[in-house]
Formats: sequence, structure tokens, C-alpha cells
Amino acid sequence: MSRANFVALLHALSGAGVMIVSLYAKTDFLPSLRAIKPLGFVIFGAGMLLFVVTVAYLKKAFLGNVESVTDTLITAGPYKLVRHPLYLGMVISTIGLAIGLRSPWGVLVVLLIFIPAGLWRARLEEDALAQKFGKEWEDYAKRTCFMFPPVY
Repeated sequence: MSRANFVALLHALSGAGVMIVSLYAKTDFLPSLRAIKPLGFVIFGAGMLLFVVTVAYLKKAFLGNVESVTDTLITAGPYKLVRHPLYLGMVISTIGLAIGLRSPWGVLVVLLIFIPAGLWRARLEEDALAQKFGKEWEDYAKRTCFMFPPVY
């Protein structure tokens, strides 16, 4: 198994782990936290919306693993602000899911495993894109944020 495939598998499994932990490691500690359940699902929905919009811009490029499967560098839509909006959408949705299910353990899995695995995968993708698109990639990378847009 290549390193890229291993990282992709790790990222997918950590996402599944977030769901499993969030479903089974809920808490009723601090009953006032019940109020954040709807907020968690709104956050989840926002992350999924970003994910779906990003997939619409990627089209067939979504089917790639780490190496680009298209000959065009995608810089439109959510890619105008960040280089990895797909992973940003996944992070937002997994955190929202864990919050909505009232699982601090799920949030912990997102922070300690899911996000680092996604960052590792994104770095591998950046290396592959830099190699394929050269100067075009360098210029794009200079004018965009890695994964999290700046907060003004």
C-alpha cells in the first residue's frame, strides 16, 4: 500500500471513528448542554453544504485520491479562498456531528485524529499538485489559505 493510499484510508477510518465514538460515547453530564444539540446539527449541515458545493466544483476530480485526475487546476468557487475546502467541510461537519450528539469524546477524536489525518492528506495532495501544475500551483498557493480561511 502506498503512503498516499495509507493516508487516505487513515483519514476515512478516522472519520468513521468520529461517527462511531460520537454515537456511542454521548454524555448527559451538564444537562444544560442539551441546548447545544441543535447548534451542533446546524454546524453539521453547514459543513455538509460546503462539502457538496465543493464536490460540485470538483466534478470528476472528486474521484481522485491524492494525485489530480484532471489537467485543470480548480480555483473557482470555494477554492478561491482555501485550497482544501472539501476537508474544511469535513472538519466542520464532523465537529458539528459530535457536538450535536453531545459527545465530547467525538470532538476529541476530531481534534486528535481526524484533523491531523486530513492535514497530512492535504499536504500530500499539495505536493502532487505542485509537481503537476508547477508555477500555476505556486501562484495559486500564494493567494489562498491552506484549509482555514482568515478571520477578519
